Amino acid sequence: MRIRLAVEDLEPNHWIAWALDHPACFSSATTAADAVAQAPQKIAEYFSWLTNHDNLLPAVDGSIETQVVETFNSFLCSEDPEYIVNAFFQDDRRPLGYWDIETALRLLTWTRQDLLELIQSAPQAQLSKAIAGEVRGSIDGILKHIAGAENWYFWHLGLGVDQPQLSADPVEMLTEVRCNTRQRLMMLAGDERVTKCCDELWSARKVVRRTLWHERDHTQQIAQLLAGM
Repeated sequence: MRIRLAVEDLEPNHWIAWALDHPACFSSATTAADAVAQAPQKIAEYFSWLTNHDNLLPAVDGSIETQVVETFNSFLCSEDPEYIVNAFFQDDRRPLGYWDIETALRLLTWTRQDLLELIQSAPQAQLSKAIAGEVRGSIDGILKHIAGAENWYFWHLGLGVDQPQLSADPVEMLTEVRCNTRQRLMMLAGDERVTKCCDELWSARKVVRRTLWHERDHTQQIAQLLAGM
């Protein structure tokens, strides 16, 4: 099996190799070479994750080969020198089709299921506890960040929720944003728009790519934080 990868430096010392044809599948490392080298293992883990959520999916056999088809180097926004402009790959220009959206909706269900099962098993004291060195303060802060980023991604297509309308409670905020996401996704089939903000380009496919990655990535972070408490 050959998997197409697109690689970017999301921020300093944080490279991601995206599996373009498999939403929510990615490999992260401090260097591009390591992100690519670790990709086959991460892809295998991704397929296992899929079958854990749906055991009717076929198992993937055989070796996994990868091919880097594009590399993006981030840069500072000309309008805001504190903002890092992240990748817009050529693949992000492809409009979402019906089955792309159906797949995204299913994956969004599973990423949210993972996150909620994780935090619902933890006492509130752990979720609100201040964590040294955590830029968002606590796990509750990370949950708000997950919801806020998802809403921000859709805002680039004019489909976000007005921030004042969102709940201050982290779990309720997650729910409100995800409700909007699922409704808006159904409107994006065939949408060819490419928008630009702070020198960064956005499309429906990029919004889906970033949304799925962001929730999976932070769910893994939260699992590590809870394990260390």
